Amino acid sequence: MARNLDGGYRLCQSLVKGLDILAALNRSSGGSASIAELTRTTGMHRTTIKRLLETLREAGYLEWDPATNLYRLTFRVHQLSYGFRDNVAITEVAWPMMRALSRAIVWPCSIVSLEGDEMIVRASTRSYSPLSFHPGMPGRRLPILTTAAGRAYLAYAQLEELAAILDLLQGRTDDYARLAADDRFVQTLIAQTRERGYALNQGEWTDEPKFGGVAVPLRFQDRAVSSLNVIFLSRGVKDDAARRKIVDHLFEAQREIEERFAAHRQQMG
Repeated sequence: MARNLDGGYRLCQSLVKGLDILAALNRSSGGSASIAELTRTTGMHRTTIKRLLETLREAGYLEWDPATNLYRLTFRVHQLSYGFRDNVAITEVAWPMMRALSRAIVWPCSIVSLEGDEMIVRASTRSYSPLSFHPGMPGRRLPILTTAAGRAYLAYAQLEELAAILDLLQGRTDDYARLAADDRFVQTLIAQTRERGYALNQGEWTDEPKFGGVAVPLRFQDRAVSSLNVIFLSRGVKDDAARRKIVDHLFEAQREIEERFAAHRQQMG
């Protein structure tokens, strides 16, 4: 039941519940969740959640992906507190180009951004690709040093950020700490990535040894914001010519996303 506040105003329970849903989505991996997941985390009835989600979507605070049935935060929700986070905004800007990229190369692509000492998948076209082998990828965490997405980000990070990332990695208790402490390995990785203009993984990620990947940084004002990543079965991309075809499309998408994101940032002030 609604209760009176000081001054005689009635508490708007629907507003409070809507904010609770935004908070729950913000805690979810990748800023996205299904109605069933939100029912579990908030304790609200699914009918109430559905009504509030659709209200928030109509107001521009959420997007709904019919392929995955997930609701995802848009950049507008971040204006409620501190403006917006670049990795959320660039995902929204990039989504149409990601769909076009996957149509051109068939393989799925992802937007991946830094979170602590790992990369996290923000959005993926895997649900739209017939060559997808990993459903539900958004929210998945990837290592930095052995994936194309992580290598692309690392190679184009500004020096202070690069030092901070390596410091975090060296504080781990696994093989990534050893790799991060190997200055020759790190510098060679960065130099090769910059020389090519894109990052490459040829099965070095031990969790996915049958897969390769290519990725490019998505930059704004000479700093990396996220990575645009394509993962493929290594046996499906057997030679340099096949990989180069993917990379050419990746470069084209990179240029368009960066241009549109820069225009978006200018518009937002």
